[in-house]
Amino acid sequence: MIADYNVPSIKGGGPTQSIKNLVNILSDQLDFYILASDRDQGDKQPFQGIITDQWVQAGSVNVFYTNTKGLNWRRIAQIINSVEYDVLYLNSFFFFKLSIAIVVLSKLKRINAKPIILAPRGQFSPGALGLKSLKKKLYIKVAKALGLYKDIIWHATAEMEKKEIEAILGDNVTIKVASNLTADYTELQYDKSLEKHPGELKIVFVSRIHPKKNLKKAIASLKDLQGNVEFDIYGPLEDEKYWTECKQVIHSLPQNVDIEYRGLLDHDDIMGVFKEHHVFLFPTLGENFGHVISEALIGGCPVILSDQTPWRGLEELSVGWDIPLSDRDKFRKVLQHCLDLSQEEYQSLSINAFEYGKKQSNKQEDIIKTYELFLVEPQ
Repeated sequence: MIADYNVPSIKGGGPTQSIKNLVNILSDQLDFYILASDRDQGDKQPFQGIITDQWVQAGSVNVFYTNTKGLNWRRIAQIINSVEYDVLYLNSFFFFKLSIAIVVLSKLKRINAKPIILAPRGQFSPGALGLKSLKKKLYIKVAKALGLYKDIIWHATAEMEKKEIEAILGDNVTIKVASNLTADYTELQYDKSLEKHPGELKIVFVSRIHPKKNLKKAIASLKDLQGNVEFDIYGPLEDEKYWTECKQVIHSLPQNVDIEYRGLLDHDDIMGVFKEHHVFLFPTLGENFGHVISEALIGGCPVILSDQTPWRGLEELSVGWDIPLSDRDKFRKVLQHCLDLSQEEYQSLSINAFEYGKKQSNKQEDIIKTYELFLVEPQ
């Protein structure tokens, strides 16, 4: 398995959690070897307490941590060929050294001839493709012309992502759909005690500070609300220029809106944060799954999302809202509705969110489909 970032990363976002959950659940049936960066996103120093540049046992898996900036083609091939593997699983389409280079090495027969599964992790969503679109479209065109991905097996985490892959690569590619796995919430009970008064609302945003996550729109949607609003922002400052733009919008808001950037959030603390807030506001440009959405629901935190995630029909289920990105007025109306909720009304919504999140977590059919994803015939 090739991963941009692996635990103990806290800046790698959803893909890091996807890999962690997959490995935790299936490691008693499959042997995992993970090649990953030895440092978190944007960090100059490696993680403390890890051994680098050799295979080490980390819990139930073997991990090879390395500085990806120092990798060249020969070194990549050497690391991969040092393992007797059956399937090669990539977690990115556009990452050059840990995806593109590996696909090319496979075509050149410089690495062991084994099936390759590629999880694009939402990179083919319209919102994601719209960022730095010229380079992405050029690479897709060249890759298709060269047939680089002719024999690749694609892992889509939802039917929506399957359609996105087909829209880019055509409908003659091999795609297997298996939802991302979550932590085990089987024994968890609802215990949120946060009070809700009409005219007051505590909102939280938890994600990377990056244009794809659309924080600026979330901030702008608070402008015309009537009532007292607290908006807490958690996540790594991945794009400083974009954060500057967000701060400019923050400064334009009226005094009834109090916004604080709270910094990084360790994954072990995320559930506690959702229990301290009324709603999760996340008008993302595109998610193939959205672990943070699942975790918000489990935290009894109804979600206010864009319609660019697999979490749909939420209003009918009374667990949240999925709103077209173009419908700015709907975002404002939903937020005002949440502001006006009484304690009784909010608690009913919160319990519904918790129960729905729990129901959607690690369904047996999803575990089976994920396991079967790796049962592919040798090339």
